[in-house]
Amino acid sequence: MTFLCLYLLSSGRGTPADDAIAMWQSAQHLVRHGTFAIDFAWPVNAPAGPDGRFYPVAALLAILIHVPGAALEAALNALAPGRGGQFVAITSRLGPVIVGAAVPALFFRLLLRLGHGRRPAAWTTLLLGVGTTIWVYARLSYAEILQAACFLLFFGALLEAARAPARASLVRWGLAAGLLLNTKNIYLACLPGALVFLVPRLQRGPERPRLLAWAGLGFLPGVLALGFYGWVRWGSPLATGYEGVTHGFWRENVLWGLWGQLLSPGKSIFLYSPPLILALCGLPRLLRRRREVGLAIALTVGPVALIYARYLFWSGDWGWGPRYLVFAVPVLLLPAAELFGPPAPDAQPRRRALRLGVWAALLGGAGVQLLGGAFGWDDFIRVSHQAQMQWLGTPDLRGTALAPHECVSCLEDMYPIDWLPPMQPIAGHLWLLRHKIARDDARTAEADAPWRRYTSLRLDIAASYTEAQIDWWWLGTAPELRVVAGVSALLLLLAIPLRPWRAALREAAA
Repeated sequence: MTFLCLYLLSSGRGTPADDAIAMWQSAQHLVRHGTFAIDFAWPVNAPAGPDGRFYPVAALLAILIHVPGAALEAALNALAPGRGGQFVAITSRLGPVIVGAAVPALFFRLLLRLGHGRRPAAWTTLLLGVGTTIWVYARLSYAEILQAACFLLFFGALLEAARAPARASLVRWGLAAGLLLNTKNIYLACLPGALVFLVPRLQRGPERPRLLAWAGLGFLPGVLALGFYGWVRWGSPLATGYEGVTHGFWRENVLWGLWGQLLSPGKSIFLYSPPLILALCGLPRLLRRRREVGLAIALTVGPVALIYARYLFWSGDWGWGPRYLVFAVPVLLLPAAELFGPPAPDAQPRRRALRLGVWAALLGGAGVQLLGGAFGWDDFIRVSHQAQMQWLGTPDLRGTALAPHECVSCLEDMYPIDWLPPMQPIAGHLWLLRHKIARDDARTAEADAPWRRYTSLRLDIAASYTEAQIDWWWLGTAPELRVVAGVSALLLLLAIPLRPWRAALREAAA
């Protein structure tokens, strides 16, 4: 309830963009016409289906998460014809916001099941829900928040099946694996490592095959759904749509891909989710106290991260931070809970340092997410791209992996965002927010833009700067509805259950 209210209060006013357009439109057509077809090819290199129509390459659950919002929009259109489209900023975010609020709840439950007290679980959940990219992606119409929720469900079910292998726990794990596979096909790479972790923990003898059969039975609905979805779109149960879209793009050096995801100035996961630095500090304790959890993380997250590191577009394109690692953020934060255990009697200085570190991670992470949600994910990137063309020159796109007119995510366009401090998106959002609040024009704002530390050139950013707007629903509310909006916001604030939070955060160590 806490995070549902928070994410609704901080929701934006923009409509779906790029990848999210295809997902949202497919859900609309499913509700209205009973088809997954969309009106255009997306990605731009996606093939047409056997019936000549275009279909989204996004996975089945990435479409279905928008069905409740699309159904609500259809109902609004029925009640007031022609008016339903005005609510797309709300309806297109409905599913992601609800699933996003479920992520901290699942995380809190997992921490309790791992043996943590309510105080460590509450603090770590607060860090996750407020200080990491989970907050930003919960308010977007993309599928990353769904992937994070289903991976967390899958990971928790895996640990439970290994701890208490029985028919019910194995079926639940199989069901969770099927759900995860239908959020994005790449998560098939999690299954071999999960089996390596699970099988040795099942009892030997004839009972082991029977338990694995129960896991397979739970997995079967997900496989059937995957095959049906491929057959409906492409005429084959084995087709996913990604075969041609990503062909030839898996050739990056793994070390450079990992370096970019973890440590690059523009896409480092630690910059966009500062509490993960606490997780690094807690990792030695996790490996001493709960070694199996660390092993499960390595065997399930590791393969997917390595595969993405091979992808030419490892950065996740124009997303907020390393978009392709959002799924793993909750699981990677688990070691941070180890820092809240009972301290040694003589550890007063260490406790003070921990308290300072926790508050720094919480406030710093919250600040980063507030900046990330202050604008549409591409507002500053468009400003920086316009500046890049004038300052650093127009790149030669003739040799790109994609066709030149399709290559908005190629190295030639992405290198300033990924690698150059003057175009760092967090700093860029802070600069943009200051000037938008002050209502400065483009020329005034450009005078102290981040790139002015390096050049004295005056760059014309008027077109992209003018288009950028603060992305908060309140600012998009019609004047005659401001009273209704204010009452709604007040009710959301009053609905946040503060008493149990205070009790859990102050609980004495055992």
